[in-house]
Amino acid sequence: MGTAPRREWGRTLIKHDPEQLVWALSARESRTVTKGGPDEKGKVDYQLSDLRKFVQGIGGRVGLEVQEPNVSSFKRQRVLLPDGTYGYRVVRPDWEAIMTALRRGECNALAAVDIDRATRDPRILEDLIDAVELYGVYAVSMTGNIDLSTDEGISSARRLVGQRNDESRNTSRRITNGKRLAALEGKHNGGPLRPYGWRKDRLHVNKREMKNIRDALPRIFAGVSSLTIAAEWNERGIATVTGAQWRASTIRNMFLRPRMCGMVIYHEDVMRDEDGVPVRGRWEPILSDEEYEKVVEQWAPAEKGEESRLGGKGRGYRTIHLLSPFVRCGKCNARMVCTNDKIHGTEHRRRRYKCPSRGQGGCGGVSRVAEPIEHYIKALVIADHQRISAVKMKELPPWPKEKELQDLEGRISESTRQYEAGTYPAEHYFPSLARMEAKKADLRREKSKYSKESNLRSSTVTNLESLWDSPSFSTEQKQAAIAKSLTAIVIHPAGKGARHFHPDQITVVFHQES
Repeated sequence: MGTAPRREWGRTLIKHDPEQLVWALSARESRTVTKGGPDEKGKVDYQLSDLRKFVQGIGGRVGLEVQEPNVSSFKRQRVLLPDGTYGYRVVRPDWEAIMTALRRGECNALAAVDIDRATRDPRILEDLIDAVELYGVYAVSMTGNIDLSTDEGISSARRLVGQRNDESRNTSRRITNGKRLAALEGKHNGGPLRPYGWRKDRLHVNKREMKNIRDALPRIFAGVSSLTIAAEWNERGIATVTGAQWRASTIRNMFLRPRMCGMVIYHEDVMRDEDGVPVRGRWEPILSDEEYEKVVEQWAPAEKGEESRLGGKGRGYRTIHLLSPFVRCGKCNARMVCTNDKIHGTEHRRRRYKCPSRGQGGCGGVSRVAEPIEHYIKALVIADHQRISAVKMKELPPWPKEKELQDLEGRISESTRQYEAGTYPAEHYFPSLARMEAKKADLRREKSKYSKESNLRSSTVTNLESLWDSPSFSTEQKQAAIAKSLTAIVIHPAGKGARHFHPDQITVVFHQES
């Protein structure tokens, strides 16, 4: 950076020969489109055309033209700050390109239509003020409301940007309130794409797509993963709304969206009325509430602190080997792996469950042939499911804290109404809201866990023996059936002279209910 311009009597002395000016032209338009008028791209084209004529009357040449259609100078985004924390900033890469060109001396003058088109964010205005005072940038606007070479001009620009910022805040608040009221009335949200399963009006179902969704339900309940469903749909040529390939996350998010059972979502949570009752949308639901809850139990991410059936965190991992999620070493308790080893002296191979080596977290001291163990576990699981089917399980009573959860949600809604009405000060509202939302999250986790336990008591795989060897009964479904009966299979060392499998060589850990 060269020597900063001299300041006298509250004025930055900028001396530029008009013919030596190199202009950067800034044209910006937000996302608001006037019905029947030009779109944002057309608006910025008009702005640039007017700016070229404007600077031609002053002198110099145009060195840089920057268009920012569909860019907000008010809406902030979450960004990583230099100190490693996160903050919220207005992100405008094209505007930053203008500021870089001005600071480097590639351009020495800036022209915008007015201060409203240049910025509505005080931080961006301060950067522009620094460019004038430290780099001698000549900044003007067609409306004359940008004169940053004087203290009075700077004060006027700050007041005007603050006023425009307040207008944007008021507009944002009205839009937010309008969306909340629309959600309370059960109206759907907009967006460029329709949700899969519904027509373009987002109200009536697409029968062909609805059939695909409903046909997948029995397989989801039986333990099939979203990755398998996505692969099957891609093989069948089922297209997404955009025509792209299905992904596991796309399938999972679609089925877990409360819209599926007709519930309205607002701020990533189910919208509730004044009585705490979930608001129903005006569209046709594809799943019933009970079906949706079953999908959530199968596919929802593990809650914080929830343990998997292997005693670890999360939901385990995918495997093509039947018992890999369950087998543990009887010497070191490490998770065992399945290998396909070559039989000595032949070309044949045989699968074995092995404890990994010491370098891979195990002891390497236990190895057993897979097939006999899998046949034995299959017989145990089928027998256990038959026993459960034959005995009418006593169902758990309704969750005892349902009324407490509804009352808490009602208090949250009431405090929010008071805050929006201006009768509840922010310094009291937000701390109280944080405590109540934390309590609500705990109660919902407890309710989900209680629901899973209740369903575990009553759900079984009917006719498991006839289904097990069916080609359509996948490994995932078999593993889901095993998981309803067992939590772990501990494989012990066979001992000297033991060449054949015996049930005493393994310990099967059943569920407590089993």
